[in-house]
Amino acid sequence: MKAISYAFFVSATEYPKLQAACPGEFPYDYAEYCARTDRSIKSAAADNVVVEKVYVSVEKFLAWCAESNVTPGNLSRARYATSIGYPWGGN
Repeated sequence: MKAISYAFFVSATEYPKLQAACPGEFPYDYAEYCARTDRSIKSAAADNVVVEKVYVSVEKFLAWCAESNVTPGNLSRARYATSIGYPWGGN
């Protein structure tokens, strides 16, 4: 049985908003962001994990962070992707 995980992912138009929300965490351009995400997904697949990209609205993510009283960052992005990627999610 394969494990399922969710990858926080944004469109090209959302990417500058993500960079502003998480300063210093995304110094590369959108093409490199996509390539890094794809490499992570392939690496997880080698470990028998299915990773699904979850397309995120940065505005909704930041609202969730405020409601949850968490700082936008790697852990909060992972938690948010899981919460909306899971079948009863869909934020």
